[in-house]
Amino acid sequence: MPGRPFKDVTDPDDKRKEIVWIAISFIVILAAWLAVVLVFGYQPLMLGVSYDEAVLLAGLGMLIFCMVLYLGAREREQRYLNRRLLAQLRDAVRRLDERLEQLKGLYATSAELAGSLDIEHISRSVVDSLTDTVRASGSSLLLVDSETGRPVYEHHSPSGASDVQGAALDPETPMRSGRAPFIADLTAQIEVWNELRSMICAPLRLGNGWMGVLGARRREGEAHFTPDDLRLLTTLANMAAKAIESAHLHAELRESYFVTVRALVSSLHARDDYTAAHSQRTVNLAVRIAERMELPEGLVRDLEVFGPLHDVGKIGIRDDILLKTSALSEEERELCQEHCIIGERIIRPLKPSEHALSMVRSHHELWDGKGYPDGLSGEETPILARVLGVADCYDAMSTDRPYQPAMSEQEVLAHFRQHAGKRYDPRVVEALCAAVGQGERREAAGAPAGSPVERPTSKATARAAN
Repeated sequence: MPGRPFKDVTDPDDKRKEIVWIAISFIVILAAWLAVVLVFGYQPLMLGVSYDEAVLLAGLGMLIFCMVLYLGAREREQRYLNRRLLAQLRDAVRRLDERLEQLKGLYATSAELAGSLDIEHISRSVVDSLTDTVRASGSSLLLVDSETGRPVYEHHSPSGASDVQGAALDPETPMRSGRAPFIADLTAQIEVWNELRSMICAPLRLGNGWMGVLGARRREGEAHFTPDDLRLLTTLANMAAKAIESAHLHAELRESYFVTVRALVSSLHARDDYTAAHSQRTVNLAVRIAERMELPEGLVRDLEVFGPLHDVGKIGIRDDILLKTSALSEEERELCQEHCIIGERIIRPLKPSEHALSMVRSHHELWDGKGYPDGLSGEETPILARVLGVADCYDAMSTDRPYQPAMSEQEVLAHFRQHAGKRYDPRVVEALCAAVGQGERREAAGAPAGSPVERPTSKATARAAN
């Protein structure tokens, strides 16, 4: 029937066994007959043959009998060898499948590490991969200070705390003395090593030195690690070392670029005193609004780190426009509005999140779509840009400028309430009113507020943004 597996009822091994047993039965009968004839000379069993012929037949029967026994023994031996070879072949295929799975795991880990510059993510990926690859009960990655050798960071699998630190930093281990991978048989040291049976460790090499240790462990009752396990561990350790070194170099490069951008901001502040004070006040208020709205911690962090750079694009605006004290022409206004795009272009090499990039580009967009540079409306404008935009406008209206005096606190808040849902996001306006009220209460209590109601005299650089 279709779909039913075919069953072979003629098993070759069973057929051979049947033939051998039939042959043995005939030979046994023949041998018994000839033995009776030869020993007792029993004439009725001679069947009309002479004594010599009977002896000859007996000899032939015994020869055939021995040959059949020999062939049967060879048959059994061949079956045994076939079964053994088949078992070895199956074991080889199983081990090959295991190695293939391990290589797939290493490849996947390598691809994941190649796209990561976060040390915590790298550590988690390597530890998880090691635990699965060598079937360990627990794995750990330990980073140390390259000069002092003291631990500075550790990540271990959820199965329990790591014993790698003690094993790797023990002066008696090969890791500490020879910087070499090792397998430690800890059966005799169960109490010392927290009921461990076996441990493997390999250094994360950095040039001629080392930056840390990668290790795995198995508990009592589990198999010992093998040299193959150690080789896999060493491969993962080398991959982790390269990825972590790249992350460190990227962090240093990123910080260097940050310093450069901050120097640009400082030069901008030197050109325009208003921008210096305005940027920090705006960010302080934006963070308070974001906290009031209970935005995710990562978004608040982006505000704190990249918010002060939101006007860095003004470094690309000519002084005769940036420092102009009279009204700007339409052409000059359009040129000044390009600082959003210039700022996004400047901070992009820092590889910030998309939230930070869109915040710098879109913080002058309006709820009704009449802002710039892209004319976004409503929730098309990213939330950080909406928050920073409201804080930016608040500080501009509450600060004295040559062409426009500062508005009172009540006037500014009345303006935002009147235009909530038109120019500004209503939720952000609600959070602004709550945040400003909280700041006023802190000032009344005598705490340093860093409040946006501070009003220094300044030059007129905010008019192009409002």
